[in-house]
Amino acid sequence: MNSVKSPVIIGLADKQPTALRFALREALRSGAKMRVVHAASIPVQAVYPYLGPVELDGIKAAGQKVLDDAREFLDQEVALPPVTFVLSIASAVDALQEAASGAQLLVIGADDIPWYDRMLGGGVARHMASHAPCPVVVVPEVAYPATPNGGVVVTLDGGTSAAGPLTYAFEQASARRHELHVLHATPPATLAADAEAIRANIAEVLAGWSETYPHVRVIRAFVVDGTESAIVAASAHAELIVVGRPHSKNVSFALTRPLAMQVLRRAGCPVAIVPSDYQGA
Repeated sequence: MNSVKSPVIIGLADKQPTALRFALREALRSGAKMRVVHAASIPVQAVYPYLGPVELDGIKAAGQKVLDDAREFLDQEVALPPVTFVLSIASAVDALQEAASGAQLLVIGADDIPWYDRMLGGGVARHMASHAPCPVVVVPEVAYPATPNGGVVVTLDGGTSAAGPLTYAFEQASARRHELHVLHATPPATLAADAEAIRANIAEVLAGWSETYPHVRVIRAFVVDGTESAIVAASAHAELIVVGRPHSKNVSFALTRPLAMQVLRRAGCPVAIVPSDYQGA
């Protein structure tokens, strides 16, 4: 039997110590190798054929500096898995899409892009969250992160398949030895009978999972609020938020406003976006 673990990939834009540390912990927790990938920034893709050797060398040198800084940061950690560093001159999306093939997890820093790019569906994190072949964890950079005490939170919203996200959420709660909070937000105008039917359905869904993971304490939370607002509020204390991947891959995120993409902009903790067909690490 092949016991080689698929690697944990981190797509590094620049100095992102919170994302680096998250990827490191995930690799150590799962006994996997870690791969740090940086796509050197070519200012305008259309002019790439006209760049001379001096310009290309400068771009590569700047990219190598990012990786060297990451190596120096990781060298200060007490424990390290096997780590490789990859410099690519492809676009960030292409480099990460290739790196994520065969990975167990892709970690990436949250996007910080102008509103007009967002309206056009821009953003590496947003693209990878919808297209990567593995779960993607988007990690916001927090200068002074608070100690999380809210465990792992998974949302069941009815708009995405629950199988993949629940598999990942139970895995993470088990590995972290934390409780799993199953969150469902009911809009204020929901009729009492409909709300009760939702509660019964969620209890039925969770019954089988609790048999598979009997050691994971499951806490169900039903709040009267919008789903996005409820998740963002939970992210203030959670260690990890788990949401399902949006169904559409072809329409601009900003125009479809899928739940996962909206949460990425406002969450206060790492957010895992999990494909519906995820079957476990």
